[in-house]
Amino acid sequence: MVFSFIKNLLGGGDRSAESTETPTTPPPVSKRQGDAQDPEACASTTDLEDFVRFVTKALVDNPDDVMLQTVDKGRNTTINITCAKSDMGKIIGRSGKTISAIRALAAGAAGKAGRKVSVEVSD
Repeated sequence: MVFSFIKNLLGGGDRSAESTETPTTPPPVSKRQGDAQDPEACASTTDLEDFVRFVTKALVDNPDDVMLQTVDKGRNTTINITCAKSDMGKIIGRSGKTISAIRALAAGAAGKAGRKVSVEVSD
């Protein structure tokens, strides 16, 4: 009984019992699900700052030394990361790959809200 259930589940069961109904297709969607124009669904400055803070504190050895300073200029936002000298390499990463990934994720989140963000690391 268990084996026949598994066979039917995986499509190896008796084909004569299949229904002759035509599968229905879902109606076309006019907007992609990720394209939310709702301002509450878009990233705010504090959300971006919290994201950068979370990621940088997870990367470093001294998370208490991580400080962020945010400067808003209209639709442009600059997030400056300050940390211990010994942790700068961990935030920047090999050949700058880690900071590039942080910048890309922050820019993508900000782009949904029609904003621009830059993330800088200073000592």
